[in-house]
Amino acid sequence: MWGTLDEAPAAAARLAPPAGGAHWTRLRPVVLSLLALVVLIAGAVQVVTLVNSWLMEGDDFAQYWAGARAVATGRSPYEWAQANQPLEVTDYNYPPLLALLLAPVTLVLDYPTARWAWLAFSALCVGIGVVVAWRTSGVRWREPSGIAALAFIGLLPATCIALEMGQLSPQLLLVIALSYGALGRHAGWAGALAAVATYLKSFPGLLLGNLLLRRQWRACIAAISAGLALVAASLAVLGWEAHWEYVTRVIPAQSRWLGGPFNVSLTGFFTRLFVDTPFTSPIVAAQGAGLALIALSTLLVLAATGYWAARARSSAEGERAAFALTVVAMMLVAPINGQYNLALALVPLAELVASVQRRWPHGLRWLLLVWLLLSLPVEFCDLGLFTHWCGPDLSNVPVKDLPWRQGWGNLLMSARFFGLVSLWALLIRLCLERSR
Repeated sequence: MWGTLDEAPAAAARLAPPAGGAHWTRLRPVVLSLLALVVLIAGAVQVVTLVNSWLMEGDDFAQYWAGARAVATGRSPYEWAQANQPLEVTDYNYPPLLALLLAPVTLVLDYPTARWAWLAFSALCVGIGVVVAWRTSGVRWREPSGIAALAFIGLLPATCIALEMGQLSPQLLLVIALSYGALGRHAGWAGALAAVATYLKSFPGLLLGNLLLRRQWRACIAAISAGLALVAASLAVLGWEAHWEYVTRVIPAQSRWLGGPFNVSLTGFFTRLFVDTPFTSPIVAAQGAGLALIALSTLLVLAATGYWAARARSSAEGERAAFALTVVAMMLVAPINGQYNLALALVPLAELVASVQRRWPHGLRWLLLVWLLLSLPVEFCDLGLFTHWCGPDLSNVPVKDLPWRQGWGNLLMSARFFGLVSLWALLIRLCLERSR
């Protein structure tokens, strides 16, 4: 095979890997870990700086605090709706559970202390959520395919926004990740946690539909029981009037935010393109066409998600793929899904990264595309920081008149929406593979 005996050692030397390759294999996890650490430290510095600057002005945590203080003093968290006032950014507009949970805190802490405590708790929730999703999906770090795990860094900008704004997304991530981790052996806990997520923010209710389609009866029973217990507790504290106000007044009032540039759902995307809003100008003002496209695309996503989630085989891998697909679908079909909620994409992204690593390097290019789209820093335009950098010539321009909020310019703000759609499509492909 080698020609002559003298040529054999030379040929073997040519085929052997270089000595430096083994050295790099040992160093790769260290280098990647240091890179991830540097990025995390930079993100932490940014978060702490912005929280400190917004502490007196108020952020999204301010509305949670206002609702919790109202409950602690025996009032409805939806007083603004009772007074027929328009919904403002400081008004509590979530289901009652969060206000009930935070109400005792308002009696023992002042607002600044509570805000820093909320930031620390949110960071802890993100950390635990990462560990649970990582271990459940089977993502690896020390192998050559470990470089695919850097895709998680693509979610860091959106996660930082959630931490800066005091959003509920980190806590919701933890609940959904724990539900994801409980699939199979602890199906009851998976269902109960899905019910908790639904009562914190309503759009995770699609997870209950996934459990039903997958015929996870024990999880469904646990979800119904937990949901009824939560509703009974909030009814006992707040009475039925507050719940009726939430359904009849609070939910309809949120329609003013549908076209916000932060909204990365199907509703937000087509509203900006075809409906004139306080934030953006459409390509063409055709509200009927916009509503039709929203309804059609929502039905398409729901139908495809339900079909392929049900088709995934009855195994641990199939259950995880169906759950991950449903998480992305619920973010797409939610009427309002702010980019800060992209932290929830950690769970489906972990499932996709693990799948790419098992078939390395098959699928890596598509994973890189999702990584790129989800990580583009479009929030700089959204928050108006670009106008500040451009100087006084643009600082007084109305936000709606900025180029990236006019007509086709709205597409420049939609990179993360397209990333979410791409992730959804790749997970459908994964469910298809796991249905065979």
